Amino acid sequence: MTARSAACARWQRQLAMGFMVVLAAVFTLPAEADVQRRDQDEAAWKSLRAEHFPDRSIADGEDVITLDAPYRAEDPSVVPITITDERAGTDAPPIRRLWLVIDNNPVPMSARFDFGPAAESATLATRVRVNSYTYMRVIAETADQKLYMVKKYVKASGGCSAPIGRDLDAARENMGQMRLRQIRVGEGDDRRTQLLIRHPNITGLQMDQLTRLVEPAHFVDAINVRKGDALVLDSQMTFSLSANPSLQFNVRDDARGALSVHVHDNKDQQFKQTWPDKQAGLSQSNGTSS
Repeated sequence: MTARSAACARWQRQLAMGFMVVLAAVFTLPAEADVQRRDQDEAAWKSLRAEHFPDRSIADGEDVITLDAPYRAEDPSVVPITITDERAGTDAPPIRRLWLVIDNNPVPMSARFDFGPAAESATLATRVRVNSYTYMRVIAETADQKLYMVKKYVKASGGCSAPIGRDLDAARENMGQMRLRQIRVGEGDDRRTQLLIRHPNITGLQMDQLTRLVEPAHFVDAINVRKGDALVLDSQMTFSLSANPSLQFNVRDDARGALSVHVHDNKDQQFKQTWPDKQAGLSQSNGTSS
């Protein structure tokens, strides 16, 4: 081998090694950044835990509750989640309350749901906003006052500042309209009740696309559902719920009476709707405001 050939071979080896270093960096840096971000999220949770659950033990909730959320959300302003009650139909102490925590949202403690005697289970589904890469957590409290937690990591950003729809006036005009229906779950005969509420659910972080002004916050902050006189669920939430909130839940088959919904928002507007027992889930009607 000539000196020129040897030098050329060394140069090729160095080039190959350099390429491998760059390639490794391309894959390693994002992974390291992701690990660092998750570590920061855990630090944020420690602060939230101290604030909301001081001196209370929280056990692993894998056998109590499950959280289904996309790892990478297609639309950060409409992220579908399902919380499944794994104790439904068992002799274990039932779940009476759920908290939904989105660590890196502007208001991390995003929603609380209390379940009454007319609830078949603590299973529910909804759509939420995710502002940045974050852990999403569900904490369940059972009837014996024990706490359990599950979590999922969700990659999404910008959900709380996503642009408001173009026709805000129309959204406000239709605000408070509700629809109740029965939806099939999976391939079997299982069904859930779905409540759909027309409301822009403005976060206070969004810019109007026409005026270029930031709209003041205006969002649903409470939903109460009853079957006759019995409570199905009572919930409190923040603007983390998506525009036109959707809430799926299970009502006991033996619960009797009309199904009534009372919705409240942060501007003290109230919307009410009642469906007769035999029509609940089958009819569509506008809510009334007060």
